[in-house]
Amino acid sequence: MNLSDIMQWLALQVDCPQFYVGKVGSAPESITIYNTVGTAPRIAIGGLDNTSYTNKPISLLVHWGKSPSVAERKAREVYDAMFGKRAVIGGKRVIMFNMRTTEPIGVGTDSEGFYEYVIEVNILHER
Repeated sequence: MNLSDIMQWLALQVDCPQFYVGKVGSAPESITIYNTVGTAPRIAIGGLDNTSYTNKPISLLVHWGKSPSVAERKAREVYDAMFGKRAVIGGKRVIMFNMRTTEPIGVGTDSEGFYEYVIEVNILHER
């Protein structure tokens, strides 16, 4: 599973005019997906052949206009698209979207006054 797989899946879940991978762009309404630091991988007793799942830690930046309430609603929509859900992404069955916070985290505005929220997730998925 890679970031472009996640972007393709998320584009089917959330209406967004522009997605980016790895670097925020200039669109006033966009979602950017980044790799981030997550939990250490676990190997089952018996080795890698007996390990059925792994995790993909990601961070989402919801960059959404100049209205704080509209930006917060969009960030919540993105959060809710994953929270408690199951999916297949990049041909891998998602066991759980392990949300790292209880809600999207507001990080203020960028230099142009666009509101931004961060959502951090560990995606537990089949190997």
